[in-house]
Amino acid sequence: MKKFLFLAVLAVSSLLFVSCEKTVTDPNQAAIDKVKAGAMGTWEGTTRPFMGEGEHVTVTFTENKATVVFDDETVNVNITSWNCKDGVNVWVDLDDDMRSALYIAVDGDNMTTGGNSDFIWSCFPPSMTRKK
Repeated sequence: MKKFLFLAVLAVSSLLFVSCEKTVTDPNQAAIDKVKAGAMGTWEGTTRPFMGEGEHVTVTFTENKATVVFDDETVNVNITSWNCKDGVNVWVDLDDDMRSALYIAVDGDNMTTGGNSDFIWSCFPPSMTRKK
């Protein structure tokens, strides 16, 4: 009986010790969650100039979609995944014809973007401010 009681106390103590350990947070997921939360909402900026001046656009991000509003056109693109490889740089994969990757960094009310396709370069300003 004493052995059983001792083993029971030991088992409960081990369980409590293991359950009290800190959960290690994936730095990639933490970076994604931070950028995703910061990006939600509406942003304004000027696209990169190709021939002449850039165009003022409004960009709205939700968890699964980005909408770019030009003066005469609205472009909707689905976000297929949020990604991060190094715990710092976050990008979203888009379902446009080029299967673009849009890099996003958010610092308060300022966002910077970059990407790997003409679609990104023509639709998303390199820097934007949160629309109030």
